[in-house]
Amino acid sequence: MFNHVFSLLFIAQCIQNAKSETWEKWIPPFINRTDLLCPSDHCTRDPTLYVTTKNDCCTCWAEPSWKFDPLTYDLVLEYTRRGGTAQIIGDTTVNSKLVHNNGFLSHLPTNVCSFVNIVEIEVTYNRILSIGNISCLHILDTLDLSHNSIDSIGNSTFKYLPLLRVLRLTHNGITTMEPYALAGTTMSIFLADLSFNNMTEIDLSNLIPENRFCRYDFSSNKIVEIVNEQNFQIDVDKIYHGGFVNLDSNDITQWFDFRDLGIDDINILGKVMQFGFSLQNMKWTCDCRMEPFLELSQDVLKRIWRDYYNVTCWDPPEYRGVSITDFFMGGDKLDLLVCNKSSADKCPKECYCFYQPKNRRTVVNCTGVGLLELPKYVPEGDNLTLLFDENDIEFLEYREYFNRSSVISLSKNKLHTISSHAIESIDSNAVFDLSDNNMYELPRDFQTFDPCITKLGKIKISCGCGDHWLIDWVKNKRAEQCKNTTEIICFIGNRYVSTIDLDLGNFCNNDSNLTFLNILFGIIIALLLGLFGVLYTFRYELFILKRRFMNQKSTKICPLLKYDVFISFDDNDTELRFWVMKRLASYLEGACYKTFIPCRDGQFADIREEALINNINICKNYIVILSDKYHTEDTFWTTVEWKYIWHSFKQNKERQIIIINYHQLDPSEVREEKLKAFIRVGTDVDFSNRKHHLFKEIHDRLGSAILTNNGLKCANTKFIPKSLHSQDMFMLDI
Repeated sequence: MFNHVFSLLFIAQCIQNAKSETWEKWIPPFINRTDLLCPSDHCTRDPTLYVTTKNDCCTCWAEPSWKFDPLTYDLVLEYTRRGGTAQIIGDTTVNSKLVHNNGFLSHLPTNVCSFVNIVEIEVTYNRILSIGNISCLHILDTLDLSHNSIDSIGNSTFKYLPLLRVLRLTHNGITTMEPYALAGTTMSIFLADLSFNNMTEIDLSNLIPENRFCRYDFSSNKIVEIVNEQNFQIDVDKIYHGGFVNLDSNDITQWFDFRDLGIDDINILGKVMQFGFSLQNMKWTCDCRMEPFLELSQDVLKRIWRDYYNVTCWDPPEYRGVSITDFFMGGDKLDLLVCNKSSADKCPKECYCFYQPKNRRTVVNCTGVGLLELPKYVPEGDNLTLLFDENDIEFLEYREYFNRSSVISLSKNKLHTISSHAIESIDSNAVFDLSDNNMYELPRDFQTFDPCITKLGKIKISCGCGDHWLIDWVKNKRAEQCKNTTEIICFIGNRYVSTIDLDLGNFCNNDSNLTFLNILFGIIIALLLGLFGVLYTFRYELFILKRRFMNQKSTKICPLLKYDVFISFDDNDTELRFWVMKRLASYLEGACYKTFIPCRDGQFADIREEALINNINICKNYIVILSDKYHTEDTFWTTVEWKYIWHSFKQNKERQIIIINYHQLDPSEVREEKLKAFIRVGTDVDFSNRKHHLFKEIHDRLGSAILTNNGLKCANTKFIPKSLHSQDMFMLDI
């Protein structure tokens, strides 16, 4: 990746050997410029390197021809205001330089655009706050504004300076630099020094210009991350010859996530980029983020290693001071670069979890932490390694993460039962260690595993005459070839025998009658259990049906009963309350029934629950109007009413409960099981059924009224207004 990029090494060698220089014209192939001269002795000494390094060398050492012209004009600066405003005095028709150091300029001279032939500006140690608009200086070659107070650089500041070659803005306090501020098709800045500023982030577009450059220096800033705000994309069809980028002594700690920078495949970096980066003197975290880059580049780094690659770790503490090359130089230790997972990543709180990119796996290490059951959740991702050894797990039940696991180790637990569903979810090629447990049987689903791949360990179980599948499985899979990793030991008769050597014919008496009886007995037990289950599930329905068909209506007058019917409903429902009072109660009372309605007839001074019990006990029958909020947390007293109504109904065979399904609820919409039973057996009165006479059906179920006001038995329907028998009377015409 980094081959042929650090031309500085060659340049340094050139400097040491050069005594005097001759200069030749150099026309860069990547910009339209013809005024540059290259030191020919430095950059053409070794003919074998000429093709690959001359452009690199000249990019760093070339000088414009005007530097060799003694007639380059020096401009004069004249202050016009005490606040740091000045103007330039001099010839506007020739190449000129503006040099003004250690002054108090607050901005560049106001008439700078009148001197379009300026080729160099050196204004250091002043008070300049911003560069301003200098796009008029089309032949400006060098701009040095170091040691000023500039705080930001826009992406158009240098955009229209096609010949700007050297830029120095060190020690300014710059906090922001917009994307593409240093790079663009119209720009080719060879040397840029923005060190010792206050930038906290830098955009990728300012680090990877398409044109060749010599050195970009961003050292000693406060950069914490590299961003890609404009979605800069590397063109894989181009070669980025680049240069040297210095990011030393910043605040970056996490290695770069190239996907966040728009680079999905970091392999392309080695194919198209010939850059050098210095990343020293930073507190690097050496973890899983660093591993993919080192794994791909380790072979190249071994060949071209230089001191400026000496990136050292700060975190974790055990790696502090270790060079990143130590992870692959002299032995591959890249598997040490991991990222820990926390409870926020679904790591069980008792366990240690980490992602290990070298082996492309996530490890969940719960060894010896006292687990009584398998964790409900583990971190996301595939190729899980689950280490649950040396715990107290007794039941191997299904977990969704089994199908994402390549290693499941449960040795030295207390396993005695294994779920078939759990076995079905485990990949047949997974390493599945169950050695040193207390199992007495294996589910038949194990026959999908290859004992030589799965590595079950040494398992001791109780075997019976029906375990022929186990013997066939072991022999068909040739388990004797991997006896050291998987061996099933059967306890049969009174001794332990390896399934490899086991012959069930020597132990089992094939008694078909006994087998038939065992099967028959099992079927009978299963049927009885099923019957008991059904009876228990529908116990309320059976009780209601029994009362319905065995109950005999009584015409006797019971002196203890005061009311014919107790009406229970949600009195918070305004429409329902109106219908009960104006329609239902009026009808019943017109038919000589005495009704008790809690919200109407309850006494204010009574203890409500005691009074409720007494009034329920002195009522002959009960009407419950079932609405969507009848038996919910929002209607506490109707829940209490129903509890005592059911109790009274259950204790007295002559009492009836009439359920009016006011809101036409299905059984699934009713929470209370006893109310649900009335709807299931069809004994409820459908409020919307217009084919029946609602009030007549209620009257028929209630039977005769108890007493009239003078103590005589009440007459029946002759006192009922005829209009109330109309099937339209029960419609919701409120």
